[in-house]
Amino acid sequence: MVRRRVKEKRLTLLLHPLRRELYRLVCETPGVYFFELSSALTAPHGTINWHLRKLEEALLIKSTKFGGKRVYFSRTLRSEDVEKAFVVLKHSTARKVFAYILNNEGTHQTQIAKAIGIHHDTVRHHTERMVIAKLIEKFNVGRKSCYKLAEVGLKLQEESINTISNTYVAALMDILEENCLHPEIEEVTKDHLTVRIECPGSTDATFTINLSQWTFDEEWEVETTIEEVKKEEVKEAT
Repeated sequence: MVRRRVKEKRLTLLLHPLRRELYRLVCETPGVYFFELSSALTAPHGTINWHLRKLEEALLIKSTKFGGKRVYFSRTLRSEDVEKAFVVLKHSTARKVFAYILNNEGTHQTQIAKAIGIHHDTVRHHTERMVIAKLIEKFNVGRKSCYKLAEVGLKLQEESINTISNTYVAALMDILEENCLHPEIEEVTKDHLTVRIECPGSTDATFTINLSQWTFDEEWEVETTIEEVKKEEVKEAT
C-alpha cells in the first residue's frame, strides 16, 4: 500500500506534462487569469481547472480574486502584492499612467490626462487600482489629487520584484523532494531556473522558468514631460 501511494505521488505533481506547463505559465505570467491559461493550452477548461487545484493543494501556486477576477501566481516567487501590481499593469493605458507618474513624481490627474491623451475619469480608474496594489500613493495638494510611487512601485523601479530568489528555489525543491520527485537544479540565474526531476520508468522530466520576457521596456514610455503639460495649462489660462 505504501509503495502504491509513493508511485501515485511520483506520477502526479510536475511529472504530468500539462501540469508542468501550467506551473511554468503561472510563474512566467504574473497574475495570470484562467482564460489566459486556457487560451494558451489546448486542454478542456475542466481539465485545466482540475490541474490548477492540484497545484494549489501541493502549495506550488495560489489564487486570489482581484478586480472581480481570479488570478493565479506562484507561491514564494513573488508576494501577493506584487502579483496584484502586475495584474493592474496588464492594461496598456495603466502602464502609460504608471510610467508618467514614475517620471513625474507629484503629478496630478489633469496633467496625466493631458500628457497621455485620455479622460481624467480613466486616469482616476487606473490610479485607484494602482493605489490598492501599492504601486502608487495618493496625496492631496489643495483640491488636487497627486501621486508618487509607493512600496511596490519603488521595487518595480529598482527591478527587484521579478527575479529568481534563493527562498523561492529552496521552497520549490522542498515541495518536489517531499513528493518523492528527487529534483536536481541544472541551472539558476537571476531570472532563469531549470530543474530536472526523476521520472520512474521513463525519461526524466525537465522544466524551465524564464522571467526575462517581462521587462520594463519602451512600451511604458510617455514622451510628454510634466513641464510641457504645465506650459499647455498656462496657455489655456491666458
